[in-house]
Amino acid sequence: MKKIVVIVLAVIAHGWWSQAAAVSLDDHAQLRAIASELMTQNIYSRAELDAIFKDVEIQQSVLDAMMNPAEYRLTWGKYRKIFLGEERIQQGVEFWQEHADTLARAEKEYGVPASVIVAIIGVETKFGRIVGKHKVLDSLTTLSVGYPRRSKFFTKELKEFLLLAKENNLDPHAIVGSYAGAVGYPQFISSSYRNYAVDFSGDGVTDLMSQPVDAIGSVANYLKRNGWQPGGAITSVAHQAVAEPVAELANRDRKTPYVAADLRKLGADIATDVAANEPLNVLMLDASEIVPDDDQRDYYIVRAGDTACQIAERFSVPCKQLFSLNKLNKRGTIYRGQRLKLPKSVVHKAPQSKRVSKPLNKSSKWVVSQPAEDADTQAVAESRSEYVPMPRYFYTHPNFYAITEYNHSVLYAMAVHDLSAAIAQAYSN
Repeated sequence: MKKIVVIVLAVIAHGWWSQAAAVSLDDHAQLRAIASELMTQNIYSRAELDAIFKDVEIQQSVLDAMMNPAEYRLTWGKYRKIFLGEERIQQGVEFWQEHADTLARAEKEYGVPASVIVAIIGVETKFGRIVGKHKVLDSLTTLSVGYPRRSKFFTKELKEFLLLAKENNLDPHAIVGSYAGAVGYPQFISSSYRNYAVDFSGDGVTDLMSQPVDAIGSVANYLKRNGWQPGGAITSVAHQAVAEPVAELANRDRKTPYVAADLRKLGADIATDVAANEPLNVLMLDASEIVPDDDQRDYYIVRAGDTACQIAERFSVPCKQLFSLNKLNKRGTIYRGQRLKLPKSVVHKAPQSKRVSKPLNKSSKWVVSQPAEDADTQAVAESRSEYVPMPRYFYTHPNFYAITEYNHSVLYAMAVHDLSAAIAQAYSN
């Protein structure tokens, strides 16, 4: 079955459909199921649905974008640089100034800092400037019938979108958003719009597409209902190095499996104001793709497109052995820039040329900046668009993972955190 799915995805990626192809409501089981449910519930008639889907088209551009998201395509340094530019920070300050009263009200009502609300809207749409240009109906239909890996999810979102349109008297063909069907200032998917959006302006209409006041309240409500802890931290400061037992726990899972007391016993330098029973995780982010020197042969740095078993095969190591050595989960989940330990049996066996690529030169697009000269310079650099291209370790709190409910990538959550800090600093000045 997995092989069939891979083949289907490969066919799609190479243009099985033209750039835009018409779709029939009766040609796909997913669409027939949605139609049946909506008609049974007396929400839509068959005539209404036929009229809606008559002009829907499969969009190859949506499938292409879905298979190459920035969160999985870019290193942390490159990803971060997108959102921490001076222009976005200044726009964040202006947005905050324009909606100061609304943000203060949202912070008081939901317990989410104004800076975090502003940062999410800034990361998502550059404060309403970039809301997407794809017809949401086309995008969701395309992903429902043409993206097998997540067909069930997008089929559900397509139904939610049709319900949203009916409930709010919207023309389904007139709504545009991201390639994945997210809309408005905060880029809510349809189920989130229906479940978390609020009429924060009090005008009787919940409008995330043209009403920033509603967007502000809705983002705050979303975070609160997805685990945000008022007054809680998001993440620790960045650590250049941590004790080896702590480093071995670093992961990118969306959970907090440890507590501060246990990490301190392993040598973690955790701030004294963090309670002993505070749930934490250990996160490592690397801003570069710099590979080790010739004398550093005890690990392999994961590159784009790598899978754990492919790496194991490259070094003639059983998958299970590589999984066990690096404490990988059953799926062998790895991430770009991750350092994988290699068994001692191959450390000095394989030629370096077979094990790693040549080091990137200083002009490489992946090297964001040169190391800061001192701590003060580093602090300034890391508050804005520059970032020191070396590993950084963080102790991440539950609020960090509340942000990943908005977008499942830890890169996203850290970008929101960093932009929030930068905008808050600029706003206070």
